[in-house]
This record gives sequence, structure tokens and C-alpha cells, in this order.
Amino acid sequence: MSLREFVDSVPSNEKLDISDKELGIELEPTKILYNADIMEKIVFFKLIKSEYVCVGNVLNSRNRLYRYVLKVDSDVEAYKRILDSTSRTRKPREKDFSNSYTMVKDFDLQYLPFIKFYPGDGGRYLSSSIYISCIDNICNASIHRTMLISKNKVVARIVPRHLRYIYEKYLERGKETPVAIVVGVHPAVMLMASSSPPLGVFELELVPNLLEDFSIAYTPLYGIPVPANAAMVLEGRITKELVREGPFVDLLNLYDRARLEPLINVDAVYVNTNELFHVILPAGKEHKLLQSFYREAVIYDYVSRTVPKVHKVRLLESSGSWLIIAIAIDKIHDGDVKTAIMAAFSAHPSAKMVIAVDSDIDIDSENMILWSIATRFRGRDSIIMIERARCSTLDPSSSNGTCDKIGLDLTIPLGSNKADYKYVKT
Repeated sequence: MSLREFVDSVPSNEKLDISDKELGIELEPTKILYNADIMEKIVFFKLIKSEYVCVGNVLNSRNRLYRYVLKVDSDVEAYKRILDSTSRTRKPREKDFSNSYTMVKDFDLQYLPFIKFYPGDGGRYLSSSIYISCIDNICNASIHRTMLISKNKVVARIVPRHLRYIYEKYLERGKETPVAIVVGVHPAVMLMASSSPPLGVFELELVPNLLEDFSIAYTPLYGIPVPANAAMVLEGRITKELVREGPFVDLLNLYDRARLEPLINVDAVYVNTNELFHVILPAGKEHKLLQSFYREAVIYDYVSRTVPKVHKVRLLESSGSWLIIAIAIDKIHDGDVKTAIMAAFSAHPSAKMVIAVDSDIDIDSENMILWSIATRFRGRDSIIMIERARCSTLDPSSSNGTCDKIGLDLTIPLGSNKADYKYVKT
């Protein structure tokens, strides 16, 4: 199944089509995506001088993720499905690359849907680009923002994880890193590329656990395995030359600072203009859900080992779906809560706060979370402090990725009269 087939399967009342008019490449798409994001609608649009129909907000709804990608009905089922799907690999089917893609002769990247999303951005960006690279039979697929430099050069923010490891191994050998940059794939592919399996587990070999009809093809120049039905594949080399990348708006609705990152020379462009070009609104709901969902499942797994039941886990959207964890749990001992909070921090070291509540608190309602702070916070007895711990470099209040963390036990103490704590609904 392709991205277009997935979007076609979504009911029409969840979609907004404005592709009959062309948008400018700077700022205008952001307004359209943002307004549709509020309504959790998928939106179709076109850019000036581009053949592609762009689609954004594809996975900006948890319900859409559960119904159409994971095919589950509850949070716990969703966590178990993604944990199971990332625990084992399956070889995808293989197709001939030339049956899916057409090579663009005399290409100019400036005519592709690179967008300047915010006024302070360092340039025009691809926001949904999957980078695939291999070395010594190890392959990795991960999402990295891509900034346009020239007609045949781009730069990406390559965080210090698996792609950076592969890049540095090539540097040690005095070589450039062959890479494929892929845009416009089924959400199951995006979800797996957003996960964090151990090095050596190839994310495309996890996709068949969610998507039976998934195939790969090998790129003509460097033989890199890519999804067989994407909208676009760029084939190139990550060089040792460093150029400025950024600023770019991150999960926290803050500008991530500019950095020196490796320049990428693009050697070939392959397209399938029948497919949809995926655009992710930076700091939008889709960005946050893709970034956080796998991490929520890992938190669920860790915390489930410490308490009788975990009802729900959320990385709160107001914290960029990254810095604040809320967990709704059952306990059999008041000390269970501290253990659960520590487990949540272990599962997601970037978090700076964990809020633990009873199952009667709906952690999808930040109003209810604040109400539980107002009515169930017990001063020192509710606070767990961890000083000088590793945290997210996205947090501007951290010092080089080090910060103090806090856990809040907002559960009702065992032996209390629960009626005294009950929220009375109108």
C-alpha cells in the first residue's frame, strides 16, 4: 500500500483538498497546514512550479493512527502492537526499481517542494525525508529534516544516532557515505523510521509486521534498499564538507539553533508523480505524534514491570510531546509510584517531568491533569527530585543537555477515602 492508497482509505470528512490552487513556497503552506491541524484534517495542496500534489497532516490524529495503521481499538493494544512489531524483522518483498520510478534528467532540486515554514528558518526544507544508508550489512532508516542548498546539494541535521554512526565509519575509511533520501511513503514506513531499534535492526524490515503488502527496491547507483512506491528518491553522498544548517522549528515550537552539518551531494533524482509528496508541519500534531508514539510504548513497557496496571501513557503535547510524561496507573503499595516514575525516566531520558495519576484522571485532558495537581498534590510527599541528570538538548533551560528532573505522585494515598477525591461531573 502506498501513501496515496492510505489517504484514499481515510473518510472524506477527515480531508481537506485545496490542490486546485498553487501556494507559495514560503510560509503560505504553514498557515494552511496549521488551520487544518486544529481540525485534525489531512490537507492536499500544490506549490508553485511543482508537479506534485502535496499532502500534510497524514498522521495528526491518534485515532487515525490506531484505526488505519495499527488497526487497534485501545491504547494498550496500540502499545503492544508497536512493541511487538519492532521486536522482530521480516524481509520485505523485492521489486525492480525501474518499474516504480522515473529518473529525472538535468534535475534542479529548487523545483521540488522544499518549503520555508517559518520566518526564521535557515532555508527551504523537506520535513518528511527518510534517510537510508548501509555499511557492512547494517542498514538504517531514520527521519531527518533536509535543507536545500543548491540545485544538486542539500544538508540535513544528522543527530548523534545510527546514521551519524554509519557516516563516521565511512569517514574513518576515507569515503563518502552513500545515501538515499525518500519522501512520500505509507505512514507505517514513517512510523517505523521514527522508532529507535538497536543498531543492526533495519527499520524497513519491521514494516511488514504492520503492512503485509510492502516491497523494497534497490537504487541504481549505490544499491540502497528503499520503499518501492514512494513519491521521490534522491540518491547521493554525504560528504565530509560542513555547511550551515538551520535554524528550524523543533517539537517545542522553538527555533533549533543553526549548526555545521555534512553537505550532501545529490547524484540522481527519481520520481513517481502518481504518488503524493508528504509534508510534515514542523511542531504540528503529526510531527509530535510520530516522534513520541514509539517512546510512549517503551515507557508503557518499562512502567508495566513496576505496577499492577498501566492504563495510559502520554507525552504531553504542550511539552512538545517530549519533555513531560503523564502515566495513569494502578498501585498496590504507595511506594510503587516512585518506582514507576523512575522507570518512566529510564525509558525516556529526555523527559524532565513525570506526572503519575490514578486511572480516574484522563491524561488526555490537561485540565484534569492540572485539577489533579490542585487537589492531589501533597507537598514534599508528592515530589521526587533528580538533580543534574541527562535531559533533552531541545530544552533551552537545560545546560548542555543536563537538568534537574521532577516526578509528581498525584495518586490517592492507599487507605484514604476515595470519595473525598472524586471529580464531580456536571
